[in-house]
Amino acid sequence: MSVEKLSISVERDLAAQVRAAAKSQGASLSAYVADAVAHRLRLEEGRRVLAAWEAEHGEITERERAAARRSWPV
Repeated sequence: MSVEKLSISVERDLAAQVRAAAKSQGASLSAYVADAVAHRLRLEEGRRVLAAWEAEHGEITERERAAARRSWPV
């Protein structure tokens, strides 16, 4: 796997929370942040897919959303 070093800036409190969360999971700061960014990108892609589906088939109703929530394994 090829990696690229990035430099980011975050608020001090957020940095402390991220360091603590990474440590609690036994992960490096880089691994923790990379995982969080990958998760965010997957969520955004899911939203794009949903928007495209709704554009073609119509908006999903609240009734349909509720039925999906009930059947979704949590």
